[in-house]
Amino acid sequence: MRRLALIVLAAAVAAAGALTAPASMAAGSGVGPRVVNGEPGPSEDFGFLVALGDRQRYQALGMDRAQFCGGTLSSPTLVITAAHCVDNLRARDLVVGSFPDGDLASEGGTVVTVSAIKVHPRYRADTQANDIAVLTLSRAVRGAQTLTPVTESEAVTLTAARAPATVAGWGAVNQRDPWRFTSVYRIGSLVVFPTSACGEGGSFTFDGVTFRGYGPGALDPRVMLCAEGVRGGTPVDSCVGDSGGPLAAGIGEERRLVGIVSWGLEECATRLGPGVYTRVAAFTGFLASAGVPFAPEPSDTPLAPRITGATVTASTMTITVAPASGGLAPDTYSVSARDPNGQVMSCTVAAPPRPDRTRCTISDLTPGVGYVVSAIAIAGDMPSSPSAERIVTPAGLPAKPRIQRTEVDRGGFVGFVVTGISGNGSPVVRKQVRCAANRTAPRTAPIVSRGIALVSGLKRGATYSCVAIVTNGFGTTKSDKVRVTAR
Repeated sequence: MRRLALIVLAAAVAAAGALTAPASMAAGSGVGPRVVNGEPGPSEDFGFLVALGDRQRYQALGMDRAQFCGGTLSSPTLVITAAHCVDNLRARDLVVGSFPDGDLASEGGTVVTVSAIKVHPRYRADTQANDIAVLTLSRAVRGAQTLTPVTESEAVTLTAARAPATVAGWGAVNQRDPWRFTSVYRIGSLVVFPTSACGEGGSFTFDGVTFRGYGPGALDPRVMLCAEGVRGGTPVDSCVGDSGGPLAAGIGEERRLVGIVSWGLEECATRLGPGVYTRVAAFTGFLASAGVPFAPEPSDTPLAPRITGATVTASTMTITVAPASGGLAPDTYSVSARDPNGQVMSCTVAAPPRPDRTRCTISDLTPGVGYVVSAIAIAGDMPSSPSAERIVTPAGLPAKPRIQRTEVDRGGFVGFVVTGISGNGSPVVRKQVRCAANRTAPRTAPIVSRGIALVSGLKRGATYSCVAIVTNGFGTTKSDKVRVTAR
């Protein structure tokens, strides 16, 4: 599978910290590759195309020597790419570049780091099934185009047999190894193959060229689609280095991301078999769970749910999800939890009738690590936008409270305002202020609404050391001490 060689080597480069060229650069002039038999870019139609690069190589040699895959900006901070491009890589090892002039060697691009990687949980490297991932950028790419993923209903037309589509990327310009490259991306005009030639073993002819198809067992047409083009009687195809890049279809505001460059035969642009793409319409739920925006009709979209509670154990979190008060009634909820390294765990649960709440449990988590948790509602194939995020920490102690304000009153009374009270995802079982002084008995008072606590019975003239105490099922956390003198 020709598209895998780049990322395998790129992963080794990142792990070893080496500065040798990746496979996409090994036999060329040292600049990025492009589509075989495609037309030169750049194009106003591909302002959403981005390059994925190794961060260390970029800092040392520039993006034209660091690029190994492509991707699609679905929002200013989210990139859709192939799972095989980023599987087993760390977010901090990657950079993403947007180049309006299409040239990786230019100085006019925007290059940003990656803060999180979400790979489809059922991605299989052996078959390339579910070859899709979403990158979260550390900051927005301003001024660039974005491309909305296709929904299943839109895909009926946009990915029908013989439907036109276009691919773009910095992939190899020739058919076989040794590869040749240039630094400006190429664009290929393709057509979508019918299922008869993409999983059922039949051939497919268009523009006078007959292509051999893939038979049963070679691919899964439910999550993959085939596409290739013809230009002057010669096949047009994506190739090594194009992985993760976009296959787009539709016109104007109806243009959509329908495929992701995934894999193909060892020889590119061949009649022996077309290029194979991840079928984006099969992954609307996964993309929505990563926060990727869609553009369905408003009446067809459920509203974002609410996270109303969270309980934890040493390695699990159980998230309570409630529906929105309006919008389309959801069928299911999907909850995702992202750790500080960008790895994402998720769970899915059926949605009960309104207004009932339900719970979804995510397992195999790391104790004491704060996870960013959000939820989406799904009705049919239509996902909602994500809920508000919250931090949940399995088996974590409460957050450290803070005594924000004190007020001393006559008669041995002191009032406190305490902020930052949180169980870190676990219910708070006790919250109080405790004041102690030499040769006097300590005094305590519960923290009530608005973080207020009123400690009484303090000895006039005595100086007390006071702390706020918050306890959950895993232990107790105390604030810094404050000193007050009773009146």
